[in-house]
Amino acid sequence: MRIAMADDSPADIERLRSEVVKGLTEFGYTSEFIDCFNSGEELIAKFEPEKYDLVFLDIYMGSTNGIEAATEIRRKDRDVRLIFSTSSNDFAAQSYALSADYYLLKPYSSEDVQRMLRRINLDQYEAQRLVEFPDKSRCRLHDILYTEYSNHKITLHLVNGGEHCVWMSHTELEGILGSKGDFFTSTKGVMINLEKLVSIDEDCVKLSSGDLVPVSRARRPELRKAHAEYVMKTLHKGRSLG
Repeated sequence: MRIAMADDSPADIERLRSEVVKGLTEFGYTSEFIDCFNSGEELIAKFEPEKYDLVFLDIYMGSTNGIEAATEIRRKDRDVRLIFSTSSNDFAAQSYALSADYYLLKPYSSEDVQRMLRRINLDQYEAQRLVEFPDKSRCRLHDILYTEYSNHKITLHLVNGGEHCVWMSHTELEGILGSKGDFFTSTKGVMINLEKLVSIDEDCVKLSSGDLVPVSRARRPELRKAHAEYVMKTLHKGRSLG
């Protein structure tokens, strides 16, 4: 998750950051980064379309309040998820008009933050999440079965039977997909999506598409461990969000 938070109270923003990280970890998610801003103006100045997945806004902030900041953010990005944190529900109607995903009332508990994370349906969001490559092309992480590297070109094999090709090194790809989690290098030049893994055999893995993808003997024990961790994370996430 890529997160931005704006609140003019340092104590409040640190508390929210801590509780959100705790909640995401509890549900099996990770936060790639959390950018904290002391005002709505500061957030707006740094905001870029598709830079963040979640934006938390305190409503009562200085000269630019959370509603005004959210209005500007919505002009730039229609899809980013907005969560308002405030000590009053006076602006509830305005927040809904801005397609806010949640209204978190202060003072809130750890349970309140976890309830918020359940309600905004992060599983559905993760399934739609895009990855961007150096050539600015994009692909849904959920659609990738496995990748192959050859002659400076990466071929992404997709669930619909199609392919997406990008000119880049395998090391670059590992840096991009590895940071997202749930991808594993099974052998030299090949990465698989652990979400699509069905079984691990002697020298290959079977994916949900029926594809058989090679795995090196040296990598097989680590792959089993990575897949077991993925399964446990998924089960834990299901129990936590149920």
